[in-house]
Formats: sequence, C-alpha cells, structure tokens
Amino acid sequence: MSLDVFFNARSVAIIGASERPGSLGRALMTNLLEKFKGEIYPINVKYDRVFGLKCYRTILEVPKSVDLAVIAIPAASVPRVIDECGRKGVKGVVVISAGFREVGPEGAKLEEEVVRIVRKYGMRLIGPNCLGVYDAHTGLDTIFNPSDRQGKPEPGNVAFISQSGALGAALLDWLKEEGIGLSKFISYGNAADVDEADLISYLAEDPRTEIIATYIEGVRDGRRFVEAVRKAIRANKPVIVLKAGRSEKGMRAVASHTGSLAGAYEVYKGALKQSGALIVDDLHELLIAIKALRYGARSRGPNVAIVTNGGGAGVLATDSIESLGLRVAELSRETIDELRSKLPPTASPLNPVDILGDAPVDRYELAIKSVLSDKKVDMVMVIALMQSPALDADELIKILERVSKESKKPIVFVGPGGAYASKRLVMASRIGIPSFKDPVEAAKALRYIYDYSVAYHKLARKKGAK
Repeated sequence: MSLDVFFNARSVAIIGASERPGSLGRALMTNLLEKFKGEIYPINVKYDRVFGLKCYRTILEVPKSVDLAVIAIPAASVPRVIDECGRKGVKGVVVISAGFREVGPEGAKLEEEVVRIVRKYGMRLIGPNCLGVYDAHTGLDTIFNPSDRQGKPEPGNVAFISQSGALGAALLDWLKEEGIGLSKFISYGNAADVDEADLISYLAEDPRTEIIATYIEGVRDGRRFVEAVRKAIRANKPVIVLKAGRSEKGMRAVASHTGSLAGAYEVYKGALKQSGALIVDDLHELLIAIKALRYGARSRGPNVAIVTNGGGAGVLATDSIESLGLRVAELSRETIDELRSKLPPTASPLNPVDILGDAPVDRYELAIKSVLSDKKVDMVMVIALMQSPALDADELIKILERVSKESKKPIVFVGPGGAYASKRLVMASRIGIPSFKDPVEAAKALRYIYDYSVAYHKLARKKGAK
C-alpha cells in the first residue's frame, strides 16, 4: 500500500485525544486543528467532546470512513486498538506510544503482535515510539510537540526522516530558524513496519521533495536501503545520511533507544558511499549539506575561485578548501591579466582574488564575473566583510542574484559577523545562494556539492550504459 495516506489523508482519528494540559493527546489535537483541512475524529472513552468536536469511545463508532489513525495510549492497549482500526478500514496508523522493542523482550513481543495485526489488514504503520509526521504542504501535522515550543518550517523542497524524535524536533527548529522550507518530516521510531528504505523510495517519487536528509540508527535491510538511495539519486535527489551508533557503546545506546541493530559502521559507510549517499558526522554538518544542496547546485569539477575583501578570510578559505580535497583554482592568464588591469594596483589578481577592504560593489561584480568566466574555475566562494563602509551589502546581494542566473557554476556566499551580516545572509539564501558565516562552513558546502555531483553523474552513466 502507498505511503500517501500519511501525508494526504482526508480524515484523521486521534486515539487518546484530550484537552488536558501537558498531554500528548492535547498537543496532537491542537497541532492538527491548526492547519489540517480534513475531518478530525477524537477518540477517548473519557470524553464526550474534545475541542468542540464529538469524541467517540472507539474508532468503530465513527460514522464515516477514516484514512489515518494516530495512537497515543499505553503500549499494552495498542494491539487491541490497531485491530479496531483494521476492522474500520483505516489505511495507515502512526503509533506515538513507547514501550515496545526498545524496552526489551516483552516489548518486542508486543511489537511483533502489532505488526502481525497491521499486516493482517493490509495497513501501513509508522512507529511505534516516534514523534509523528508533518507535511508542510498539506498541513497534516501529527507531531506531538506543542507548536509554541516546536518550530515548523514553511513549505519547501527538503524532506527529513529521523529515527529519533528528539533530534528530529531539534533539526525542525533549526530549519525554521534558517528559513529552509520543508516538504515532509517523518519520525519513524522503531521502524516496525515502514522503515528508512520505504521512506526514501517514496520520497524519490515525491514531486515536492528535491533533497532527502536522514538521521538513522539502524538499517533493517541493507540491500533495500542502498537500492532506495540509488533510486533517489537517479532521480537527481541528494540523500544525506547522519548515521548514529558508530562506536561500540554507541551501538549499545541505539539498541536501548529504538531497539535497532546498529551494525558495524565501516560496513554501512562503505555501502553508503557506493550508493551515492553523502555521509555527515553530526547535526551541524547535516544542516550545512542541506543548505549547500537544496538549490540544485551541481559542479563539473573541484576547482574553486575565491573573491574576498579581506585577506585573512581568503587565507582561511584557501586552507579549508585544500584540506577538504578540493583545489584552489589556478586562474588562466587571461583572467589574471583582466583582473590586474581593472583592479587597484594593490589588489591581488591571483586566487584568492583579494579586492581589498575598500571594495565597492562594482569591484565585486567585476571580479566575480571574471572568475566565473574562467574555464579553469568550477565553483566560486564570495566572501564579504560587510562591516566595510565602502560596501553596499544590499546591492551586493542583487549582484549575486544576477550573476548566479547567468552562470551554472555554483556560488556560495560568506558573511562573517553579527546581526547586520546575518540579515544579508538570510537575504542571499532566499534568492538561492547557499550562505554561511564562516569560510570553513562554505568550503564544506562546496565539498558536498562536488561529491554529490560526482555521485549523480556516476549513477547516471551506469543507468545510460544499461
């Protein structure tokens, strides 16, 4: 059965619905009521009405059909309730409740019983032990964190799947803060039925998703997972993987968190690299990779040109680019001669191109266009110390927008500093320029762009050969 029901359901039942302050049932109801346009059915034996809606004792009492059920009740009662969902004809269930495989053998037996019932009725299950699902485009929100504490990104093209609800919640906050739009978020917990391979395969076909970010603790079927990643990349959708449980103690922690078998990290790493996935080491790196790739930037090679109005920032960028295995491009003689003839005598026409601290925007435009036209340059990093009184930072953003439309070569923008610089970085991001406060982050972003470009072209060639 398709996973569409989790994102496009026309009717949702909240089993465990409540108005009690601090309860999961209250948060689920208020979140769903905020944007969801379909039918909502509260289910709880304790109440006649919840938030003004008629409340039913069981899902079987609901007079109309129900597409999706969200379950937030004690684990012991979940099998019975899921059986009722099956008898009702529900297509999908999200089990928020914990107390299954992650707590030991008895919980594992309970989870096996849940899966048996789900498969008996041909339903699909996300969870148990999960945060929920959020579709920014349809407004279907089954996350149990209250909206006044949990950031919810606006509609966009980034999908994020997370085996950890808490880390998923944190990244949602960061995406919201960065202004990065979301297509879908799925916290899938113990992956008793729907797993990471199912989700990536589904998102590979989702027209609203162009980049897939993941936090994964364990993979149930490595072969299916690798093939799902390849499917996504063949569709030109980068897959970014943050894999937890890399150490021996980390693997034990994974088992107690979601009951997953983490497996040997080096085996995963090798398989992931072969599949074309991008591997990151922490949440900060995950965010950098998302920012780098969400605009569709692709590179033909590893050669980077740097344009800066600060010599120190240019040196730092050079070190970072070279240490990451990229190359600071050797500019052509024609480019060097052009820059030398048009820049002030004390400026550097070599790479990094230092246009000096008194550079106005027209000097930036000249240098950026010059290096972009150089055949030896594959990518460009523009660094602006916006504290300079000579620089009209807002006009520089407009120039970046123009030149990025004129050239297919990736451009990243760096603006070290505080509030004034940060505001301009947000402006640049909104027009499609990956933007960072630190040249080191920008260098990492270029590395992700290059690595994905290599992986995509490699898979595309293999597909063409077949």
